[in-house]
Amino acid sequence: MSSLKWFKGNLHTHSTNSDGDTEPEHVAEWYHDHGYDFLVLSDHNHLTVLDAPPAEQAKWPLLVRGEEITSAIGEKPLHVNGYGVERLVEPSTADSVVQVLQENVDRIREAGGMASINHPNFRWAFDDRELRQVDGYTFMEIFNGHPWTNDEGGGGRSSTVGIWDRLLSAGKQVWGIAVDDAHHFQGEFLFDRCNPGRGWVQVRTEDFTQPALLSAMDRGDFYASTGVTLSDLRMTQHEVVLEIEPEREALYTTVFTGKHGQLLDSADGLAPRYRPSRLDVYIRATVYSSRGTRAWTQPLFMPGG
Repeated sequence: MSSLKWFKGNLHTHSTNSDGDTEPEHVAEWYHDHGYDFLVLSDHNHLTVLDAPPAEQAKWPLLVRGEEITSAIGEKPLHVNGYGVERLVEPSTADSVVQVLQENVDRIREAGGMASINHPNFRWAFDDRELRQVDGYTFMEIFNGHPWTNDEGGGGRSSTVGIWDRLLSAGKQVWGIAVDDAHHFQGEFLFDRCNPGRGWVQVRTEDFTQPALLSAMDRGDFYASTGVTLSDLRMTQHEVVLEIEPEREALYTTVFTGKHGQLLDSADGLAPRYRPSRLDVYIRATVYSSRGTRAWTQPLFMPGG
């Protein structure tokens, strides 16, 4: 019997060590109290590392080291998260979008971490045209819970998922993540505030340690969610199978997507399946719940695609 388990984590949040409204210890407590197994405290240009007696640490999820490396060109925010970094990463001050992103990705890797491209549609900073020229990043945010990140696109600008599909279609192997980007833990929880609990990842691994979690994420053994839970996920060259954990009165539709965002198939119900064809280059699935929540699998790349 497999000993693999799913672990829930948030990869992007802030504390009073940058522009959040709550001390990092209490941010960690919020996530622990709301069922998260691990957390990245990704303060802007600050490596937040908490240390406390075991009794205090028991109030926190597993804390994975991280930092939001924060640069800008004019009004364009150019932010890259580093996961598992071993030291503080200094941000690039270069004068082009591509160079800034590339230098920040390179610096994260030199510090022992993996790089994630954050919220490309925040102030419409960049899209796949720039990201196709950047190498070495592992993830990009396809959902960010900050109210100003324009995930859905508009006015002729692509959604973040659309940017993802263009990168995948161009041959970039990039995993998609959902995050909170939470800043506001005090006061009311409202749409136009940066509150926690909006986007996360579910990582499948046997060992519950930082190296094991990051290794599973590196190979794409996880999915992103805003509320849909998968009890099982199997993606092979012969069949893609999802098993959805039902919520009360919710109905589900799963859409299977291929190269250039092409609709390959769709299925209703709790156990959608798709059989790949020899023409498929990659396959990914999006689960839509009638409650307005979603989940995204990582792409399966087909041989010869």
